[in-house]
Amino acid sequence: MRRIVCAICPALLALAALGASDTTFHPVIPKVWDDRAVETMEVPLAQRDRSPRYMTSAEYYALKVRPIYRSYPAYAKGREPAGYMASLKEKEPEIIFDPTKLHTKEDWIQAGKLVFESETQFRPAPSEQLSADDPLTQQVASDGKLPFFLPGFRYYVRKKGVLEVGLNACANCHARIMPDGSFFEGGQGIRNPPLSEARLRALRESTPEDFRKLTDRLWMTVGAPWVMSKEEFEKAFTREEYVRWLVARRPSELARQGTSYTHPVRVPSLVGVADIRYLDATGLVRNRSIGDIMRYAVINEGLDTLAHYGDFQPAPGATIFSGDEGTRYSDEQLYALALYIQSLKPPPNPNKFDEHAQHGEQIFTNEGCPVCHTPPLYTNNKLNPVRGFKVPDDLRKTDDIMNSSVGTDPTLALKTRRGTGFYKVPSLRGLWYRNAFGHGGQAATLEEWFDPARLEDGYVPKGFHLGPGPIEGHEKGLDLTPGEKQDLIAFLKTL
Repeated sequence: MRRIVCAICPALLALAALGASDTTFHPVIPKVWDDRAVETMEVPLAQRDRSPRYMTSAEYYALKVRPIYRSYPAYAKGREPAGYMASLKEKEPEIIFDPTKLHTKEDWIQAGKLVFESETQFRPAPSEQLSADDPLTQQVASDGKLPFFLPGFRYYVRKKGVLEVGLNACANCHARIMPDGSFFEGGQGIRNPPLSEARLRALRESTPEDFRKLTDRLWMTVGAPWVMSKEEFEKAFTREEYVRWLVARRPSELARQGTSYTHPVRVPSLVGVADIRYLDATGLVRNRSIGDIMRYAVINEGLDTLAHYGDFQPAPGATIFSGDEGTRYSDEQLYALALYIQSLKPPPNPNKFDEHAQHGEQIFTNEGCPVCHTPPLYTNNKLNPVRGFKVPDDLRKTDDIMNSSVGTDPTLALKTRRGTGFYKVPSLRGLWYRNAFGHGGQAATLEEWFDPARLEDGYVPKGFHLGPGPIEGHEKGLDLTPGEKQDLIAFLKTL
């Protein structure tokens, strides 16, 4: 018997060793800027001759890889440890992303978290920290630290003795403070605090030259000369118009590059993005593989402002949406980032599937909602054409396109640099932790979305709006009784 045991032990050890070796992660990293993949990644714009032309693969890989440096927390004024700022100036620069040290999938995911949180644009650190009562801080931790994911709220040391703050991290837009004070990475971000009197006064007192620079930046962000010339834009975008826009902003909506300040987009949740076939509200980017998520990150961290839209290039060099001029992510950084995004999970859902939610699910089915919002993803992953757009035959053959429109306002889909003529059918998963409903965030809550008053011409939205007007979109559920609406919403909040 002892001999048998001894004979078996080596075999078991060998099997164990084999199993251990199988746990080693062997990443298959796509070439992110592959000319063919880039060429076929995007749905053409509604005005096809304005579809973006990006730099070639050779041009892209000639750019220098941007290191990812360690960052340090910022504190509310008077809350930092004694000697904190002086100690930061004594630190040596430290590069924290090193693919040679990543061995398991979890290693890669955690490295992707570093990429997700790291900013790409830097500027000198301000001489004073923000005070705890400044509306920009929103929330201060018990130890005085400011929310790490808000732009300008972390310090970087890229050169000894020089302190900088950053902006334009993925986390700047995709991290959320939950009601219990926890941070939810991957959720809707962008706080858009109320316009302070100090900022309003500074804007009104700024010189014509300073305001012209601001207008130039906004034109670079949202300009589409085939829709409105720069001269027309400058005439329309007065100081009063800028103030009106700042006052109108609401949490989780953003006039991001390529959209419109009059028709911004809601910030999406990134949870479950691997299951979504089209990215952007307008379905601009086809999501065919992890490589497309990597390419999407490249574009939206600044490469789209360097693209040519016909004869129009938004910016020839570094912008607030990109890193230092002439730099890029490495393929390894982007792969880690995509793995991290695919790993994101929602917080525990506090909404229970009770009898009201059960009745709401029946209503959801009876109303025909699953045709577009098909379980288990609660989207059919198709594109919905907007009114006034004729779907090209070649797209009918290559993409999943619905036959009818649901009546959503077509401006974002037709008159912007991201306008494809479509809106994607959004997933309803995670509605309970989201706000800003409708692709522009005009409805602040689900209750408002199901209020038939939102279709009236004189309606004043509770979400983003520059003036009274209807919240256009499908009319499913508007004729339900108040009790039925409550039950339907109870179900939607369990998803």
